[in-house]
Amino acid sequence: MRPSTLASLLLPAALYAPALVLAGAPSVDGALALDNVHIVEAEDNRVSPRRCVRVEGAGITTITAAGEPACLRGARAIDLEGRYLVPGLIDMHAHLTLGPMEIKRERGRAVMQALPDDEIAEHNARRLVAFGVTTIRNPGGDLHAAARYEARLAAGELIGPESFNAGPVINNADLPGLATAARNAEDMERVVGAQVEAGADWIKLYTGLSPELLKAGIDAAHRHGRPAVAHLESIAWPDALAMGLDGIVHLMPLSPDLLTAKQRAAWQATARGSTYSFFEWWEHFDPEGAHADQLVAAYQEHRPIFDATLVAFHAAFVQDQDNAYRDDARRHAHPKLLAHWNEWFTFAIGWQPEDFERARAVWPKVQRMAARLYATDARMTLGTDMSNPWIAPGISLHREMQLLAEAGVPNARLLLAATRHAAEALGAGQRLGRVAPGFEADLLVLDADPLEDIQHTRDIHAVVLNGTLLTAAALNQLKGE
Repeated sequence: MRPSTLASLLLPAALYAPALVLAGAPSVDGALALDNVHIVEAEDNRVSPRRCVRVEGAGITTITAAGEPACLRGARAIDLEGRYLVPGLIDMHAHLTLGPMEIKRERGRAVMQALPDDEIAEHNARRLVAFGVTTIRNPGGDLHAAARYEARLAAGELIGPESFNAGPVINNADLPGLATAARNAEDMERVVGAQVEAGADWIKLYTGLSPELLKAGIDAAHRHGRPAVAHLESIAWPDALAMGLDGIVHLMPLSPDLLTAKQRAAWQATARGSTYSFFEWWEHFDPEGAHADQLVAAYQEHRPIFDATLVAFHAAFVQDQDNAYRDDARRHAHPKLLAHWNEWFTFAIGWQPEDFERARAVWPKVQRMAARLYATDARMTLGTDMSNPWIAPGISLHREMQLLAEAGVPNARLLLAATRHAAEALGAGQRLGRVAPGFEADLLVLDADPLEDIQHTRDIHAVVLNGTLLTAAALNQLKGE
């Protein structure tokens, strides 16, 4: 990030908090020392004694006891007064560049599209950083838009998280801006190759693919040296993992093969399809039953990368009520997306009052299944499905952690999922996700201990992005406040 870009953010904030901003100003030739701070050691479910963390350039160079001259010497020192330090958060399911879903007429028929929007991407990027999200995985979108974002980020023209990108999801039909069709194995090889050529870090496979095409996609991704992740419904997750699938997204299995014969018959007799399946399937699935055990065993054996995105579904389940997601969206979503969700596009189109009641009734089942999966040795991460209905940038990752904590997932496990384990899943575990010498200085300073209450991840005192400290005043400016 160029100093001129950061100055444009910090200097106006200096009018409101001159001492704080000056103390946290970027050190061009020297170092930054974050002194008198507890490091949250989630691996051991504890916090360290007070430490001094020295940052030079964009990296952590030294960690000592608080006040040690070796850490402070020649550095711009910040006394954090016993606050708490965690790695920058990672949202593994953030559609950074996605614009509104639109319907247009083409040759006499309706065609859906979800074209990228650079203005929305910049808006999302700033708010992600403001809420402590310093890295994302964009699990499906336009690679040209992703490249434009990365170029502007590298040039210092905007402030935002590092992004690991998949191309358009590969499905059985085209949806401009979001999905590319592959109707046979040759198509799959061509599409995967083109995405890798365009810079894809991941290959995202989707619900409409047959088992044969899913396997072809996994194999093509691996031939090109890329992991394959999938959003699946009809294909049972254990079967897909046995094919070599690297990751799964969304805690919505929705496969008839994960129901007993009796459960399957009951579900299919009344199933309406579409998003009604978000609760209708769960009415028949038993999270303590044999098929749930099979799912847990598959996670334990294959250790997939997984993000539950509970927040995306819970936001739909409470859409008929006043709720925090609407408030978040009003404050932090881009106006184009907010208008789009208010006008028509939600995950609960057509739902009646009784549908919302049924959805909320199955929510404890979803929670129990989440807790079981997050207790496995799988590579569990966190994601939000940002830019889909009512999922505002940044704040939604904190709500995801809260939902999983309410499901019974331990706070230390959640912090690891949002940091170290996510970094390892991205193939960047050697440089991201830890507070340690040699790691990049993407950090959060918190006012309270998140191991005691995961909601303390929202109590952000400051964010370090690429080695530069952004104070509370600067973060508020990123939020537009």
